[in-house]
Amino acid sequence: MSDSVIDSASVQAPGVIPWEERIHDNDNKIEEYFRNCHFRGCNPDTTIRALRTEIHSLLRRVEVADPTHPQGKRQLLIWELLDPRRGPYYLGLLIASLVADDLAPDTRRKYMSDLRYFCEYVTAKPHVPGAGGLTLTEKYGPLVLPFTRYDLPVHVQDRPRKKRYALAPKLRDDFFEILRTDYLPDHPTPHVAARNYTAVVLKAEVGARLSELVGVRSGGESRDIDYPKGTVRLFGKAKPYSGKRIRRVPLTPLAAEVLSVFEKVFRPMFLRSAGSEYLFPGERRERFTKYEFWKAFKEMVAFAGEAGLPVPEDLKPHDLRRTFATNELEKNPLGYRRLLRKMGHSYPSSTAPYIIACDEDEEETRGDLIDIFIDPYVDKRGAA
Repeated sequence: MSDSVIDSASVQAPGVIPWEERIHDNDNKIEEYFRNCHFRGCNPDTTIRALRTEIHSLLRRVEVADPTHPQGKRQLLIWELLDPRRGPYYLGLLIASLVADDLAPDTRRKYMSDLRYFCEYVTAKPHVPGAGGLTLTEKYGPLVLPFTRYDLPVHVQDRPRKKRYALAPKLRDDFFEILRTDYLPDHPTPHVAARNYTAVVLKAEVGARLSELVGVRSGGESRDIDYPKGTVRLFGKAKPYSGKRIRRVPLTPLAAEVLSVFEKVFRPMFLRSAGSEYLFPGERRERFTKYEFWKAFKEMVAFAGEAGLPVPEDLKPHDLRRTFATNELEKNPLGYRRLLRKMGHSYPSSTAPYIIACDEDEEETRGDLIDIFIDPYVDKRGAA
């Protein structure tokens, strides 16, 4: 939240429209936008839920003084951001708050891009929801997009702010094995441990995004796992104004075996599995959530580290996707196009960041190399 509290009197006279009504109009416009996103094929449980949190959070970053509000201040409203005179100033405060939080450049760009799309929607459809055709311009004043090319830089190669990892095959297999032999028996709820283990194996073996992983279904006509053909169907990111991009990825023998055991033995032990079509049931919801996976993965990485396995403490779920991409290309250096299809990418530039550099000559010439291909079983260069 910005430390600056902006006086709203210059935008509209306080008290003309009650603050409850203004926030009601603002929130209804946001929900209308998400209904439109749903209509265009965005997933309500993943994409729209994340966008809802993001848009509300961005507008709360700037506080506006409002004597009609019980606290004397409130969040920024969308038409205030689109105000021709004050909008660029509010946008500057919003940008300053993102910079102050020291977010990665690509994260800041994503936030600003998502906010820009919402602003474009509001200017294209400026009516007030449920007001019988009354427009925001008629009720609150003119609307103009405040974004410029300076606020959304493009064609800039961002350097990752955090380390990215890919587990070498030996370390990956040891990670799987220590989870199977030690993590599973020690866990107080075996079916939960089996779900966590199976999810990790599937993600690393097929390179699924986390949203794709938790969306895999195992029941009825919508079943995504095909054991006879040895494939799993994944619903990838949606293209603009279209639905999810669907692809089938081959299951490795390990992934097929682990999935089969989980479905037959452990999945029926979940109370919520009977009425759920999803492969991985949640403990409180119909399906395993991304937050639950993150939490479980962090615990498994810590468990492996305490058991003596040299995995990075800051290993993240997305690094399993990098592990898949890097090892696939290592096995078949000429199969880049095939890897693109397995990753669900349309362009080589999209897959490139998932390939972790491991060339020693390159490492010698670039002392600041931050992409680390982890293989502790190879002697360190320069070691005695």
